[in-house]
Amino acid sequence: MGELPVQPAASGADMAQEIRRLAAKGAFVEADALREKLISMFPLEVALIVSTGQFIEEEKTTRLDRDHLALWQGLYDTLTEEETNAIYYRLKDDRIGAGKVLFLQSRPNSRLFFVEGGEVVLFFRKSDKNVPLAKVGRGAVIGEETFFGISYSTFSAATQTEVSLRHLSRADTADWPANLPGLLDKLNDYCRKIGSAESVIYQKNLERRTYPRFKLMAVATAVILDQHGRHTGNYFKGDVVDVSQSGVCFSMKCSKQETARALLGRSIALSITAPDTEQELIRSSATIVKVSFLLHNDYHVHARLTERIDDAQFKKLPYDRSSSSVGHRR
Repeated sequence: MGELPVQPAASGADMAQEIRRLAAKGAFVEADALREKLISMFPLEVALIVSTGQFIEEEKTTRLDRDHLALWQGLYDTLTEEETNAIYYRLKDDRIGAGKVLFLQSRPNSRLFFVEGGEVVLFFRKSDKNVPLAKVGRGAVIGEETFFGISYSTFSAATQTEVSLRHLSRADTADWPANLPGLLDKLNDYCRKIGSAESVIYQKNLERRTYPRFKLMAVATAVILDQHGRHTGNYFKGDVVDVSQSGVCFSMKCSKQETARALLGRSIALSITAPDTEQELIRSSATIVKVSFLLHNDYHVHARLTERIDDAQFKKLPYDRSSSSVGHRR
């Protein structure tokens, strides 16, 4: 963005006039930035602040792509004018050739994809083979698993034909909780209602875990490791939820979601002990592959062990033999 044309000595009325000029020609980034200056320099000019905000939103609305709005009507019908403009003008339009990967299984992905043309194939790797899950096309949303949650993707997505789509980056929504509270929740609700790619996986009853999970009454202590595998001195504890030969899930208290998100992909030194005797049951390095939000400050941390627990050692653990569960692979 270039330097804004209005000098600091300009009056509030001059700045408002320039804001309207910029908005009228579609320079919304510059208009919004100049309006922020108006607010900071002339906080008592309430009428100008309100009127320029309304003018910008009206101009944004006149430039909306009507075909796009019709395709995603189920989403936009739930939004206010300001929310509609916020999503529309943060979306990036793209056309991608056939055979290109959008995101990979067991890798981070921070984008939400709105498919407007072409076909995308969803698949996952099992026993060194690509197992197809589904093909999706116009009107599908993919990437919501990692966009709204704190996890690596549990499957991959690639273009089968040339695809036209729009995508939204999580970084582009960072100001929404403060400026547009509830907008992310509305977007999340829409993705759930139209049927996510994740639901396709469960509808097909595809078991992607290598090992079953069992409930275990124990305490987990996780020490964060640095990039060289050394203890950082930062650690957290929680009750074990379940255990498998390849991973452990345990609870965690955390007051900030940003802190919880920063744990994704971190290496930890993990110690599992019996709650009463403090006898160590498991000691292993692991990688945090998912952090599930529950309520308030409560989370579940999913950690994949660096080396699986062998059969003999696992059988010695005091887990509930009747509690085998189905879920994401770890």
